[in-house]
Amino acid sequence: MSREALNTRLGELLSRPEPESHAIPRAPEGGLSLFEPPSPEHRFLPSLPAHLEQALSTAAHFMTLANARPGEEGLAAVLDAAKWGALLGDPEWVRYALRLFLAHHPEGRALTVPPLHERAPHLVLPSRRTMPPRKGSPGVPGAEVWLDYFREDSGLNEAVETWRVLYPAAGHPDPAQPSRRVLPARHAEAFWHTHQQLLARYDTERLSFGMPRTAPLQDFTAPLNEAYDSRLPGFAPRPPGLSIQGVPGYGVEDHATRRDRLCAAASSGLLWHGDTPIDIDSVEQLAHTVESTPASLDGEAWRDPLGPHGAYHHLGELLLACLRPPRDKSGLPGVLAAPATAARDPLFYRWHRHVDDILDGWRSTHEAPHDLSEHTPVRMRAWMTEGPAPMHQSPDLLLCLDKDVPGLGSPDFDGQRWGEEQFGGEHWDGRPPSFPMTTHVLHTHLAQRPVRLPDGSEVLKPRLEHEPFSYFLRMENLLPREQRVTVRIHLVAEPFVDERRMWMEMDGFVHTLRPSERAVIFRPSRLASVVNERGWPAHLLLPRGRREGMLFRFQVTVTGEGQETETSGEWGYPFNRPFPPGQRIVDLSKRPDVATRNIWLIHEEG
Repeated sequence: MSREALNTRLGELLSRPEPESHAIPRAPEGGLSLFEPPSPEHRFLPSLPAHLEQALSTAAHFMTLANARPGEEGLAAVLDAAKWGALLGDPEWVRYALRLFLAHHPEGRALTVPPLHERAPHLVLPSRRTMPPRKGSPGVPGAEVWLDYFREDSGLNEAVETWRVLYPAAGHPDPAQPSRRVLPARHAEAFWHTHQQLLARYDTERLSFGMPRTAPLQDFTAPLNEAYDSRLPGFAPRPPGLSIQGVPGYGVEDHATRRDRLCAAASSGLLWHGDTPIDIDSVEQLAHTVESTPASLDGEAWRDPLGPHGAYHHLGELLLACLRPPRDKSGLPGVLAAPATAARDPLFYRWHRHVDDILDGWRSTHEAPHDLSEHTPVRMRAWMTEGPAPMHQSPDLLLCLDKDVPGLGSPDFDGQRWGEEQFGGEHWDGRPPSFPMTTHVLHTHLAQRPVRLPDGSEVLKPRLEHEPFSYFLRMENLLPREQRVTVRIHLVAEPFVDERRMWMEMDGFVHTLRPSERAVIFRPSRLASVVNERGWPAHLLLPRGRREGMLFRFQVTVTGEGQETETSGEWGYPFNRPFPPGQRIVDLSKRPDVATRNIWLIHEEG
């Protein structure tokens, strides 16, 4: 069978038909069981350890089939098995198992997963909730609807769905030995960093409307004012004022007990294994226990919701997904039950803010700060002329709108050469005002993109987009030898500059500097590592901003080979740890290997 035919079959298997009715009670009469695997009578919930285990076992079977007959023949056998599995059980856990195979097996990665809006258009439709007047208080219930365009973005929800495939809590089957599980190094830290960055971006969007930052959901008895009606088939709406209720076998008190244990661990630096205190030696260890995974301190009990620390992160999502009014007899969960729709719900962000607070609480109190005393031997200038230098106006961090760069759209355009001609050589000491093609303003707008339904009709959906731009970074190698450096670019809204968790990762790449070179580095925003390596939606690279303009700050941080250690890592450096005592984030801008630049973001409405 050809690769094209295999991809066609794959698209058909991953497509999700719209349910015939909202009233499809798939849970047994006795209620939801945390311990039973999925069956035709159970809705597949990947938050449940037993359900995840079933999907992982199926993915391991797919890998065994692919290993037995490499190439197209083995892939065809996998798709045959997935088809029969979907007919005999819940198609959702079979689809999830198939996604696990495609993500983690070398043969599976040869096939293409259709985007979410193509395989499940009914899951990405806008809720079209009524907008409250902008003149109202941004903190009142109902104001969350202003952020529906962000939370309901199909690219964002697809990214969250994909993260759950790339980082399943129980690890993934080993392609070479499918009966064995692989839990990648720094798995939990990567999962934590991904959600922390999502929260930073969400709170920045909130700021553009004058809304307060997301409040952590840590009080399990207080009424929740954030109502949400996705208007998607198969999911129940949630009115305001509900409080968290337990599910059979797991009560609110059980969850609160595990909250208190984990919060105490973050504060004290100790996790308890029975009567034995264990020093937490890394955020990875705590994150594994919070999630939980096979690397949890609970050991063999990591799957048990009633274990010492339980599956706290996942079961928190589950309890919120099961919030229903007392008179609701549909048995349907909210959108938090499914990875492809979870990010639509405002409570998704409140819950993850609470989990992030636990992890960062330990990090801020017990983790050693980065050693920022040694500089990389490169120089990016803060200013050029005599006298006091204005803050955050580095002439070596240049931005250009792509439309202002002649020929950039041409396939043979050499951006590196063009940048060197414009900003290097005899222009090396030129300041931004002398470069008419540079800008200190970036632009976003709300576009209307069609979602095509199976019957051929189209529904327009709002999508935040930005005008394409490129970086031109000037830096001087201070060594008479070649240097291989890592360049990291972050962005933050001005009100958040002193809060390290609010710095948004934009890009990170490696560049080799020639001996004593004065380099001009061309880096188009379309190559952003957070998009191409981390899966963040390209159209959401920039926050919204405001119609009148909103002040942001870019920061470029350069690290050399000697600084690329396991502790600095790639996950959020240099903002992933507390700063040394007495040092503020703004002090970084005084270093020669760091450049900062203020920028305005203007949102163009209409």
